[in-house]
Amino acid sequence: MKRRTLFGTGLGAMVVAGQPARAQASLSLSLVTDRPDAARALVARIAAVSGGMIALNVTQRPSTDAAAFLQIVSSGAADIYLSAAEAFVGSNPAFGIFSAMPGGMSPSELEGWMSAGDGGFLLDLLGMEHGVKAFMIGDDGPLPLWSKAPLTGLDDLTGAAVGSVGLGVHAMRALGVGSVVDIRAEAVDLASLDVFEGLSVAQMESAGLLASFAHMTTPNAGRPSAALSVGINLRTWNALSDAQKGIVERCIMAEHGLNRTISMHQSALTLQAAGAAINRHAMPTDIWDAQIAAANQVMSDIFAASTLDADVAGGYLFFIGDVAGWSEIGEAAFVAARKGALGQ
Repeated sequence: MKRRTLFGTGLGAMVVAGQPARAQASLSLSLVTDRPDAARALVARIAAVSGGMIALNVTQRPSTDAAAFLQIVSSGAADIYLSAAEAFVGSNPAFGIFSAMPGGMSPSELEGWMSAGDGGFLLDLLGMEHGVKAFMIGDDGPLPLWSKAPLTGLDDLTGAAVGSVGLGVHAMRALGVGSVVDIRAEAVDLASLDVFEGLSVAQMESAGLLASFAHMTTPNAGRPSAALSVGINLRTWNALSDAQKGIVERCIMAEHGLNRTISMHQSALTLQAAGAAINRHAMPTDIWDAQIAAANQVMSDIFAASTLDADVAGGYLFFIGDVAGWSEIGEAAFVAARKGALGQ
């Protein structure tokens, strides 16, 4: 496995329509989540596709509890979690790679790695080590830096009270920010911060934070993606029949594509409605460069964590090296050119 080609200065939603089918026997499973809307949609889809033979009973918990979901499901106290895998970086930093690697893959690239590359296989290996079978189930997309005042340079960031999520916390510390908190792992009053990342435009509006954090800085290398995951207790998964596994997996795949689309659409509508209330800024070059250097440090730390973590990191870098050129031509160049066409 090719490794150690760290990030440079630059670097499809898949919907599988499940047909109604009847599982071999009725089944009731428990699900714990901090993303209730996504959980309810998955429950409804599985019930419909299984003809009511597979039921998921949902327990909603706050995001500050999400770090415990891995142990809760691994131990069998619940059968399934639905959250962001980056909540588990305290258990193993490689989980963050499958959600939001600073400086890393876009949502489309991450999806490609999981479905066409070896990402799914590596997630299986990581999951087995922690007693779960895991899948992607959506992506909130690239997320900006939100701030109370404009970010004019790196000093505005390193001297601020900053919030981030998962590996983003590690990256912020690596680039020299002195005061960093994980906004989903700790009971944080976001209004007490100067800058933070981890929420989409739609989530900011829903939380009533756009008036206080009216400055949006992009592109943000710290949050190129924000994928969600479903994890199923490995013993529970292995005990399912092939028909039950097929229903569950295909419903998760369908919800993944739908969740990605909904997140993109909600943020687009919110941004349009907000208009001039959101002050848009280009990322200062010194902040971007510091973010990429910090991302390289975070990835180096993952390489050093364990043999499995090194395999995950190596597989990730191998794939991004393969697709980066096409992403630049096939997506970035097109979007940049289209901007001019739309402005006519």
